[in-house]
Amino acid sequence: MPTIEINKTDLEKQLGKSFGKEKFEEVLQYTKLEISAISGDKITLEVKDSNRPDLLSVEGIARELKGILGKEKGIPKYTINNSDFSVKVESKVKNIRPAIACAVVKDLKLDEESIRSLIQFQEKLCDGFGRKRKEAAIGVYDFDKIKWPVTYTTSAPDKIKFVPLDMTEKLTLREILQQHEKGKEYANLIEKAAEYPILIDSEKNVLSMPPVINSEYSGKVTTATKNLFVEVTGLNFKRVLQTLDIFVAALADRGGKIFSVKIGNIKTPDFKAKSKKLTVEEVNSRLGIKLTNKEITKLLEKARYNAKSKAGNIEVEVPFYRTDVIHAVDITEDIAIMYGYSNFQPEELKIATTGSILEKTKLSNKISSLFVGLGFQEAATMTLTNKESLFKKMHVQAEQVVEIENPVSLTYSCVRNWLLPSLCEFLSKNKDVDFPQKIFEIGECILLEKRPEERLKLAFVSAYNKVNFTDARQILEYILQNLGLECKIRPCEHGSFIPGRVGNIMINDKNYGIIGEVNPAVLNSWNIKMPAVAVELDITELMN
Repeated sequence: MPTIEINKTDLEKQLGKSFGKEKFEEVLQYTKLEISAISGDKITLEVKDSNRPDLLSVEGIARELKGILGKEKGIPKYTINNSDFSVKVESKVKNIRPAIACAVVKDLKLDEESIRSLIQFQEKLCDGFGRKRKEAAIGVYDFDKIKWPVTYTTSAPDKIKFVPLDMTEKLTLREILQQHEKGKEYANLIEKAAEYPILIDSEKNVLSMPPVINSEYSGKVTTATKNLFVEVTGLNFKRVLQTLDIFVAALADRGGKIFSVKIGNIKTPDFKAKSKKLTVEEVNSRLGIKLTNKEITKLLEKARYNAKSKAGNIEVEVPFYRTDVIHAVDITEDIAIMYGYSNFQPEELKIATTGSILEKTKLSNKISSLFVGLGFQEAATMTLTNKESLFKKMHVQAEQVVEIENPVSLTYSCVRNWLLPSLCEFLSKNKDVDFPQKIFEIGECILLEKRPEERLKLAFVSAYNKVNFTDARQILEYILQNLGLECKIRPCEHGSFIPGRVGNIMINDKNYGIIGEVNPAVLNSWNIKMPAVAVELDITELMN
């Protein structure tokens, strides 16, 4: 989650109210902010909701707290003054960075702290909400140095030179991407284009190369700066306008006067509220409480919404800076926050529920305990594998299995349909460890016949120099007897086992699995150095 650093004195100035640490922590319970650290006048806050870009500034936090503390209610009132300022957008930007929105903010009184705060806000907005300047990048300029109108266009990388911010020599657009710190960081956003975007004024002064860097000429903001020109460029006009509106609102909270800028047939910024509807019934149903129309309206105003209620219906106006509000559920969440989560009374569940372990889990646990008592080690292998391991290395004919459409690796390209290959792979990776080695696994497999079917299987392998078929049969019969079952072994043929030393496991004349001495060819395939016996049993069948 993003973190921001604010100045306590600056916040108190914005709020018009001083507070202690305890009071501040108390009111923060009604926001999605949490104190990370306090050092003198410096407070580090963690923004718990990355969908609230308006809370990435001290101005936005103060705006929110004014509602919580009752100093203001409803949507903040901003005035956007008309002006003759305009930005001409040339068609050349369409294929590189087509969207732009602008504003002018005058009569600001900036000090070092407010400049630091606004720079932090600019960077946080661009990194998070602007997707590292890809979706939205903010440019801020000294308005008084600009000759209007402004043109948003493109230029060949080596045609134009200007002095980028914090440098003293002129560089071409290409050189800026190669030499300037910000140029290197954001070159990937425009370097593949035939021409790069630029903003120029009527006297051909370069204001910036969006979204990379401003010019030293007009892009440096100091405590002497009173009037600002703000532009946001990006790929999608909606995201660009939202970013501009949020940033300009913070400047207005600093006492600035907002003036619109004409871009084609539209004027920006646009602080129009969104309209949503909800009912008292749905609010109370979602929250499990009983609030009246009046109570809900007050809570919404506390959360900085405008609200009107009539006959159980509530018309809500959502502030323009609340880009996270999409559905009535989002508004209901804010009602809950303002009501106070600590004020919700827990209720005992009126539904009788009895929890229990699944039958297959009980059976698996019992089998596992029996094997551990016999000195076996339980393995837990991957359910994803490959056809070579399932069939070729096991010397059996390939079958249909569930395959991954776009596997990241050929090693994990399908879902296993039996366990024994996984245990053989386990032994192959432990071939230099002391023997005997006795391992078992109870795991899920997917059989693919008419449709995929999940089956729980048991497999065990015992490997050492004198192991034989009788050893495997004794272990199998011990496990089945403890489960109240008896089995018979019916001779069969199977490529993974030695002919004449392999059989099907028959329980009540039904085949439940296979037992035998592992074929030396299979052992060689896996580079296993010792003889081995193995059993694979379908537990799902046992439960039916």
